[in-house]
Amino acid sequence: MKTKALFLSSILFGFFLISTPSYAFLDKLVKPSTKTKTSDDTAQDKLPEYTGVRHAIGVISFTNEAGFVSEWNLGDNLGLMLESSLYDTGRFVIVERAELGAVMAEQDLQNSGRTAQASQVASTGQIRSAKYLATGAITEASYNTSGDSGGLRIKGFNIGAKSDKASVVAVVKLIDSTSGEVVASQRIRGEAGKSGLTLGYSDRGFGTQLSGFAKTPLGEAAQDVIDQATKFIALEMEDYDLEGNVVMVSGSGQIIINRGSNYGVSPGQVFLVREEGEVLIDPSTGEILDMEEGKVTATIKVSKVSEKVAYCDLVDGNTPERGAVVVFQ
Repeated sequence: MKTKALFLSSILFGFFLISTPSYAFLDKLVKPSTKTKTSDDTAQDKLPEYTGVRHAIGVISFTNEAGFVSEWNLGDNLGLMLESSLYDTGRFVIVERAELGAVMAEQDLQNSGRTAQASQVASTGQIRSAKYLATGAITEASYNTSGDSGGLRIKGFNIGAKSDKASVVAVVKLIDSTSGEVVASQRIRGEAGKSGLTLGYSDRGFGTQLSGFAKTPLGEAAQDVIDQATKFIALEMEDYDLEGNVVMVSGSGQIIINRGSNYGVSPGQVFLVREEGEVLIDPSTGEILDMEEGKVTATIKVSKVSEKVAYCDLVDGNTPERGAVVVFQ
């Protein structure tokens, strides 16, 4: 009897050692933040400081090729998590593409006139086109639980020994939507594991665990994949050229382009003006193979910026025409 009492006292003492210093600790368990979180070491925290231009990118739901079946839609969840994580870096202009399920849908959107073409001035209601699409294929997924989390219940809390393990493997891809070409890809493995004491809470004194995909070991493993994928895409695109177009040339000769502060454009930056390059199409399949780089016809320098456009001065070369391609390298 004394041994049992001593055991219970030890458990209670350990529990209150955890909870006494600050109620904030328990509050985090009971009321987790609703803000999207990429872990304490977030993808953006791991990234070096970046002050360059931003690229427009759309995210497509991942495909589930692992044959893993659960109550959670892994493909959709990873797509949403990646979109949120890329946005959180501050490096991208996120173009929502929930209605698109494939690169061909993006190409069809560009060809249909529903999105602003290179030679068109953007107007209200037209969809902003994403040159790059991020997606992935889930190739492996597993989730195993062992142990009993019933344990000892104290005033709504339960203490029990439990071990949850999960892993997700995905091949993350970055696609050029103008050609359908995969320009970068990486196989990523995400893992999550918990062992030892677990705490659950119920307002009514009943042992119910917090729900929601992000709070599960599988969600934790998925978030690990997303953290790594975000860093991979962000670093990969640091050296990509930002392209835009000339909207108009004012009467005073100032050149206005359709890239503003929302794309990270700032006064002093220099853009090259290029002729439209020729699209290389395979004559036997009709596949877009590449696009030739057009000839440089002028150099322009940004003098003033608003949210969606930049005002530039001609540095050298010929005054560009409306629709001309501009490139920041």
